[in-house]
Amino acid sequence: MPAKLLLIRFHRWVGLAVGLLVILQGATGAAVAFRHELNRLVHPAALVVAPSAHPASLQAVAAAAKAAMPGRRVTRIDTPVQADDAYVVRLDAKPGDIAYAAVDPGTARVLRSGPLAAWPVEFLYQLHMQLLSGDTGERVVGFTGLGLLFMALTGPFVWWPGLGRMRQALGVNLAVDLHRGSRDLHRLAGLAAAPVLALTAATGVLMAWQPWLAPAVSLVAPVGEAPAPKALPGPCAAPHTLDEAVAAAIARHPSQTVKSVRFPGKGGKVVAVYFRALSTSNGRATDHVWVDACSATVLKEKGALTEPAGSRFFNGLLWIHTGQWLGGIGRVLALLAALTAAGLGLTGFLQWGARTARMRRNRAARLAKAKAA
Repeated sequence: MPAKLLLIRFHRWVGLAVGLLVILQGATGAAVAFRHELNRLVHPAALVVAPSAHPASLQAVAAAAKAAMPGRRVTRIDTPVQADDAYVVRLDAKPGDIAYAAVDPGTARVLRSGPLAAWPVEFLYQLHMQLLSGDTGERVVGFTGLGLLFMALTGPFVWWPGLGRMRQALGVNLAVDLHRGSRDLHRLAGLAAAPVLALTAATGVLMAWQPWLAPAVSLVAPVGEAPAPKALPGPCAAPHTLDEAVAAAIARHPSQTVKSVRFPGKGGKVVAVYFRALSTSNGRATDHVWVDACSATVLKEKGALTEPAGSRFFNGLLWIHTGQWLGGIGRVLALLAALTAAGLGLTGFLQWGARTARMRRNRAARLAKAKAA
């Protein structure tokens, strides 16, 4: 069998195997490409607020969110990205059971709260990242990305018509039939988007399979273990407020902006403060400070620029995956790539359906001819 024919068959079968998931990943990826902006558009009454010169305490913000969603624990507080943003508080009940509350920074009033389904953009984000299935879903997303990477790399070779037919291959003929038109669109769109799709798929696989791939990467560049500081031992006789714990972290990074405050573990005994890193091209890079919640004592620090090379490699993947490394143009390219991936999945299935129907008709015609003979 000629090598190109074999490649075409592999391309088709991989597409059939992961096509539905590619469509899902493309559609959800497009929806969350401008996640922050889309959230504000969908929930303006909850996420767009009047800027306040005298913000409420984080302790009050956390307490208000918890009161609005009883039975849940606060696991994360995202600070405003711009002056008229609300706080977004994540509350968990059990693994996979996520809820959010939007809280006015000036008054600590809850503007909206509800489970994940009540926040459609966040629902799509979790669907895109983990298929709403935790670590298992994330690994499946990795397999989908691997399939997309294979198709993005083989697609140009499948399309290659030879120099003599180049002009014809670069055209789209919609006049013949739907199958011919969708085939031409599939090939040309895939050819144009192949570099971006390959980069998006590769970074997606590396992120989804980081626990599996980290040992291999560490052979080339060291990968540090994720810190998990423990709270100081002993009873908490005089607990400090959340704001005092965060202030202890800010004292270590006075010139940086707090991006989020997180509460690892189940007891809320440790507060992790994430700062936007300075002096790095990675706009998503963060410096971390872990603080004992009771005593407001700093337990550990981790800087984006002081991490091992392998850790910095993994930490930069999302920045590239979302297109943010190229600024606004990169985000638009990521959006177009996601839409193209979904479109390629749809047109691929259309071609498969048309090809299967044609083969059945031809088989039926041959059988009828044989019987007539």
